[in-house]
Amino acid sequence: MVGSRPAGPAAGVLVGIGAGSLVFAAWFNDLLLGIGVAGIIAALVACMLWAVPEWHRFGVGMLVGAVVAAAALSVVFYGGGSLGW
Repeated sequence: MVGSRPAGPAAGVLVGIGAGSLVFAAWFNDLLLGIGVAGIIAALVACMLWAVPEWHRFGVGMLVGAVVAAAALSVVFYGGGSLGW
């Protein structure tokens, strides 16, 4: 049966990268919007890690992807002066 297993950590990382990018974009445009978007994504990750045991690997992947993407975009954007931009 197609789709009978929960998604794995690789899918979680991909979704997390998109989520982290969305958090950074919202945060860059408006501080309160960024806090709101980060709260929604944090709630989704919390549900994956706590409420849905079968999706723990996906939730961990999503958490890692979101944090890494938001941090990488922040370093690239705010640390651009040291990169010669």
